[in-house]
Amino acid sequence: MTGFLKLTSMLINTKHIHKILIQPNKYYIYLSSNSSNNGFSGFTLWGTGMISSNNNETYCEVCETKHSIDYKIVSEWINNQK
Repeated sequence: MTGFLKLTSMLINTKHIHKILIQPNKYYIYLSSNSSNNGFSGFTLWGTGMISSNNNETYCEVCETKHSIDYKIVSEWINNQK
């Protein structure tokens, strides 16, 4: 199986697909975007510290009426998943 989903105007790296929301006649493909992690650890015996994370999601909408070819491609790809 290929690591990319080939649509008419883009290639999607399937390793970056976070989730796919299936709506009637539409798919929303959520992709993990760049995330940043920040951390701090103190040098005391008490173990002070903090951590923060920023994980933004972007999505691609594939509509059956607006993008019929891509909708068919995504439908077939989803149905072939094990």
